[in-house]
Amino acid sequence: MSLSCDRSVGVVGIGMLGSGIVERLLNNHIKVSVYGRNKTKLENLKEMGANTFDTPKSLADNSEFVITCVTNYEALKDVLFGKDGVIECSNKQLIIIDCTTITSEQSVICSNMVSKRNGFTFLSIPVMGGPTDARKGELISLVSGDKDSYEKAFPVLETFSKNIFYLGKINGLSNSIKLALNLNIALITLALSEGLILANRSGVDPNLYLKILNLTKLKTGISELKGTMMINNTFAPSFFLKNMLKDIDLVMDMSHKLGLVLPMTSMSQQLFRAANKNKDREEMDYSVIYAFLEELNSNR
Repeated sequence: MSLSCDRSVGVVGIGMLGSGIVERLLNNHIKVSVYGRNKTKLENLKEMGANTFDTPKSLADNSEFVITCVTNYEALKDVLFGKDGVIECSNKQLIIIDCTTITSEQSVICSNMVSKRNGFTFLSIPVMGGPTDARKGELISLVSGDKDSYEKAFPVLETFSKNIFYLGKINGLSNSIKLALNLNIALITLALSEGLILANRSGVDPNLYLKILNLTKLKTGISELKGTMMINNTFAPSFFLKNMLKDIDLVMDMSHKLGLVLPMTSMSQQLFRAANKNKDREEMDYSVIYAFLEELNSNR
């Protein structure tokens, strides 16, 4: 199944991931409309062939599908339901593909509010992978929501995804999986950081430690992609530290509502929150948690 060149896809939110998705769609000769607050990025995407709009409403009026890829729940509510928001558009057949990382409860609220508009559909579709994966068409898309709408949206998802999982008609199921996976990323990054610090302080070359680690079954995509960055203290972002903290906060909120005890998550929240207090780190890659842990040990 492929997406017709005549069918327009709108993208609301042109951060790192959103921009990567836009570029992938454009490179596959798909008509793309974009809305975002960063004027420089808008101009760059316009030069690549995207149509730009001043409001989410005007974008939705000119799109068959709208991908929302914004920072958090508050930003999502604003672009969907705020002044000149997506749901004010006249396109009654619109399918909203929400890639924002939010809780399952928040996704259900948005879905219910959208469904009150005749014909509108909201699909919960968080993705795994970063902007480079988006540009290569290698994201993993986690889908929950109306199945008929999912099947209509499949050609859009197929353009930027290497795997697509349809998880059922209940909105929010995919968001729970996304947050659980992001929690794993946070915990693995902390474990990798502490292993590197322990080896280094024991007199072992951290590069040698990393090489050995990556030859064992203990290796992860994080150790392979982020390990050298951490050792070299270079933290060009694929996912901001502040956004990782936001996701851990969401996991903790979910755990409280579910009556769960997640001690490692609680500790990671404290560590990422402390690291994030340094404003210079907020928009560095989340692996900068390694530098924070190094600082904790600097006088020892």
